[in-house]
Amino acid sequence: MGERKIKYRSNSFSFKAKRKIGYLAIGSLLLSACGSTAAAATTNTKSSLPSGFPTSWKQYGGNSLHNAAFSNSSNSKAYSWNFAEASALPLTAPAKDQSVLGAKNAPVKTTQDLGNSVGVSAVNGIIYSESDMGYIYALNAATGKQIWRAHGNNAFMGNPVVAHGVVVAGSGDTGFSFTQVLNMLHKKPMVRGLGWASIYGFNAKTGKKMWSVPTKGEDMASLAEKNGVVYEGTGGGHIIAINITSGKVLWKTTVGGFDSMSSAAVSGNTVVLGFTNPNYLIAVNAKTGAVIWKQTVAGIANTGIGDNSPSIDAAKGLVFQDSVVNANPKTKTMNLEVFATNLKTGKLVWQQKLGRGPVPPAYKAGITMVHNGTVYVGTPNLSTFFALNETTGAIKWSYKILGAGPAGAGRGGATFYHGIVWLAAGKNIYALNPTNGSLLGKYVGGGRYGIVNPVIVGATMYLGNSWGWTQAIPLSKIYPNWKNTP
Repeated sequence: MGERKIKYRSNSFSFKAKRKIGYLAIGSLLLSACGSTAAAATTNTKSSLPSGFPTSWKQYGGNSLHNAAFSNSSNSKAYSWNFAEASALPLTAPAKDQSVLGAKNAPVKTTQDLGNSVGVSAVNGIIYSESDMGYIYALNAATGKQIWRAHGNNAFMGNPVVAHGVVVAGSGDTGFSFTQVLNMLHKKPMVRGLGWASIYGFNAKTGKKMWSVPTKGEDMASLAEKNGVVYEGTGGGHIIAINITSGKVLWKTTVGGFDSMSSAAVSGNTVVLGFTNPNYLIAVNAKTGAVIWKQTVAGIANTGIGDNSPSIDAAKGLVFQDSVVNANPKTKTMNLEVFATNLKTGKLVWQQKLGRGPVPPAYKAGITMVHNGTVYVGTPNLSTFFALNETTGAIKWSYKILGAGPAGAGRGGATFYHGIVWLAAGKNIYALNPTNGSLLGKYVGGGRYGIVNPVIVGATMYLGNSWGWTQAIPLSKIYPNWKNTP
């Protein structure tokens, strides 16, 4: 509920007015206590919401291919707005405390503690956005006006799942306690997450908290939903299945290690996630939680597989994942390897190294997106975006990201829409030719885009921004001739 500021010039302020404001304050406190500070705007009625949007959002990137593109023939109007979240920085400002942390580390710190780590979800004319300040926002997709805002016990860092009238998100943080660091050094099991962690279910219309499930270890990654059940990998080494409407835990499988930012991908009766320490891509049975297979590659560095979300092409029976490998402490460089596994067996189908470059801060890998026989992925150690043959892993082309900055760029997944590859990286948004990777158009969105997958509905792109903004940008601003692309 928004703050109500009253200016008065005398002591004639009536008891009735004071009592009314007191009731409003108490109501706000009660909503905060139950995990929601929901505030509905009178202009955001159902009839005022744009049409032609998806009716649900079931996993990271909108689907297992991570291609968040949705045609909108019933409403092709382009929308343009910027919504400032709690503690948002000006889009033209440098990263928070950059003079102290430096140009390489400050942008990552700003993303993790203040902004939006990844993209948004778009359902029924509403944009749902998670903030690292611990809020989830529901915004009118046409106007950017807030419909409601809910609060959790820690940072929210994923795409909200929206299905069966429920918005589901997990909270957590990136920290390790000193005890857990010692466990890692002694090759013992460790837990990621210093603060509180929970998985929440909120009412999609009102933002009221319906249920919460606390966990040991953070829940930063996005969840996935199938048949009324949501799946999450935790920083405590578990995969959890929860009934989306009741919040009842259906099963919990201990797999070891920790899942930091590897969002679940679901295909058929299989759930796939990545875990670190040890580093494995893991597939489990969606109904029972039984492990189906585990797979890894040699030379994984840092937080590796657990820091990255797999994509699945169910039609070809392939799972795609990538990880930083072969770190060299002397040169402070590492490579990035993309690999494909068989969805049923986990057997490696191909592996492709994309090149050695400087160690980037924090999140080390890129998000894969699959479209029409091509795997698209960026590598922040080279600040380069690649297109790979889906069945062989052969490199088709690469594009050097302009103005990536010391922090590197190329973490976020791309979106294929209207014959164009759309990419948010650094402070810019790019339109690329899918045939050869040539630049078609560029737009300065401001701030920084981290692990952001652009969401496109009709003629509008929706994004989360590291500086604490949710944005709607007409495609024509990025590439004016986009409608004429075959």
